[in-house]
Amino acid sequence: GGQDKGPRLTLSEVVTDAEAVQACRAFLRDHRLLVEPACGAALALVYSPRLRKRLKAWSAAKGGRPVVIVVCGGSGITPEILVEMERG
Repeated sequence: GGQDKGPRLTLSEVVTDAEAVQACRAFLRDHRLLVEPACGAALALVYSPRLRKRLKAWSAAKGGRPVVIVVCGGSGITPEILVEMERG
């Protein structure tokens, strides 16, 4: 009992710090909303070409199911902090 016998409906990927920060910058450009890199890690699946390819393959394997990415958190970030993170 208790084991999920259905299809795996989550995708876990390793995201670099640089990919997370770049996704934050891209999301800010596209949506005028600043988010923290923890959120950028999830957004990197959309913005990183490497990860977007994996996401598309995963979605196709699930029958083209919609993909949902929860976007949250921006209280601990400023544009200046984001620039410092980009510099490394």
